Amino acid sequence: MRTPIQLAIAGAGLIGKRHIVSIAHCSNVELTAIVDPNEMARLHAEERGIPWYKSLSELFESQVPDGIILSTPNQVHLENGLECVAAKCPMLVEKPLASSADEALVLVNAARKAGVPILVGHHRRHNPMIQKAREVIADGRLGQLRTVHANCWLFKPNEFFDEAPWRKEHGAGLISVNLVHDIDLIRYLCGDIVSVQAQAAPSIRGYENEDVAVAALRFKSGALGTLNASDMVVAPWSWELTARENPAYPATAQSCYLLGGSHGSLSLPDLTLWENNGDRSWWQPISTTTFPYPFSDPLTKQIIHFAAVISRVEEPLISGEEGLKTLQVIEAIQNSAKSGETIQLAS
Repeated sequence: MRTPIQLAIAGAGLIGKRHIVSIAHCSNVELTAIVDPNEMARLHAEERGIPWYKSLSELFESQVPDGIILSTPNQVHLENGLECVAAKCPMLVEKPLASSADEALVLVNAARKAGVPILVGHHRRHNPMIQKAREVIADGRLGQLRTVHANCWLFKPNEFFDEAPWRKEHGAGLISVNLVHDIDLIRYLCGDIVSVQAQAAPSIRGYENEDVAVAALRFKSGALGTLNASDMVVAPWSWELTARENPAYPATAQSCYLLGGSHGSLSLPDLTLWENNGDRSWWQPISTTTFPYPFSDPLTKQIIHFAAVISRVEEPLISGEEGLKTLQVIEAIQNSAKSGETIQLAS
């Protein structure tokens, strides 16, 4: 294995550029190529003095990096991922893993058969605050988890859609683009989801997607959950505006996840535990404990972890199989919203 580990990025758009910044913060990793047919990507590579390629096939004809970050459009994740499998190149695939669960399954099976690691880009799992929340839950501080609520209310301005018209098209709505992150975190904290009942309402701006969605979730543990999301609401209750992960978003001192158990409840991302001091009762005062944690950029931690996965030192925190399960829940929400039926998932 080369030192530093050499990474290439396919797709130098919004998230691709953030990965480039994260790589620069990692001492044992270097960016060695950019793959993107866009002229701006060529100029970006030229500024950094690294090779630029129009396609993965061009890249692999010239070099095989230690790993590649796929931040290309969702609809080409399968094609790009299979190219990486053929080249025996470990990949970090941006969420969602593919444009459908069927495509994701093809990629997961191909990578498993070839022994090529997949890390899925659900970067929020790398947040130290989430790791601390998992520790609090595992320590039994909540007792038996009974219910969870996740809120994602935010307002995407018109220019957000105008600068990238594909965001107005079918398949690019808030369920696919935003809730995939929330569902992944809920699964990580609360366990597998076994059924979904959802509703959605069409965009009042006239776009092809929904701008509000709600879902009732049943977990394998027996707990129940609710999810409420809209990108047409001015509000402070979303991960983007509360977790302080991305400085582009103005931070609010609010929480957007509530996890309720038989002995206590946990609010996130403020990481506050709510519990009775003595007997558990609604007549008893409730005390709070806010847990400290070391703040660090989840995207940078994700790159460090990817390097460890490439070196076979660590297993992927979010494997292809995990990314597939999250995508299956997202598809279940979409299908339930269309049919009005409860969708059962494999437990």
